Amino acid sequence: MKEFRNVIFKKEDGYTLRMDIYVPETTEKPPLIMWIHGGAWLEGVRGYALQDGQLKRGYAVADIEYRLSWQAPFPAQIIDCKDALAFLKKHADVYGYDNSKICVSGDSAGGHLSALMGTSIGNSAWEKPGEDYSVQAVVDLYGPMTVGQGIHGGESYDPECPEAKLLGSPETFGKSKMLGAMANPITYIDGSQPPFLICHGNEDPLVPYEQSRLLRNALEGAGVPVYLYTAMGGGHGFTAESFEMVVGEFLDYYLKGKKVKPGRPVPERWSNPPELK
Repeated sequence: MKEFRNVIFKKEDGYTLRMDIYVPETTEKPPLIMWIHGGAWLEGVRGYALQDGQLKRGYAVADIEYRLSWQAPFPAQIIDCKDALAFLKKHADVYGYDNSKICVSGDSAGGHLSALMGTSIGNSAWEKPGEDYSVQAVVDLYGPMTVGQGIHGGESYDPECPEAKLLGSPETFGKSKMLGAMANPITYIDGSQPPFLICHGNEDPLVPYEQSRLLRNALEGAGVPVYLYTAMGGGHGFTAESFEMVVGEFLDYYLKGKKVKPGRPVPERWSNPPELK
């Protein structure tokens, strides 16, 4: 495996943003997974990509970082992620992966940013003119969606909660419908989005399972290919053998063109394309 560590992709407001790129040598120009870490938008570091297992299956992985909420308020985080993607698109030949087959993925806060990456393609407020920000697949692991309206529904807003810090101030959070809508991936769904795989534990105490159902329903209603894998009894940050299998089959189908059969039934609705049945 080829490793490219501490690759600088952006400097902004005194912060230097880096990524680590891993490319398997067993595959010529493999598809790429761009990984966005979680941590409530206010902590967490690159280096713990939950897609590492896909390296063995012939996928390259780029593990990126972004400005945290205490460094800059939203939308700095999504702009950094889009700049990372643009960098990866431009430098595919340098590192040896296929920039026409890219999946963006992340967990928790990174899942939110991954979903936002996938739904907001073409947003000129966050993208530079002439750059390519398209992706071919999204894997969202238990990401929150309604960060501007409260992800638990109807609670009083704590000025110290991660969502309030992300949006900039306690006054802004919960009062600005526009800013909250900007941060919600569902806002941008219009049927043009790439295929989504959403994974969530139905007993997640931090990000309610309903958040993923909202995203799934919105994508499905717009005619976007979307699959919701439910880890029954799973909490926040669940791990399971079937989870790796489901992700691998999804990636193989949409990035490698393999017509694979789902490994096992899952309790939540699993709407497969006709050719997969």
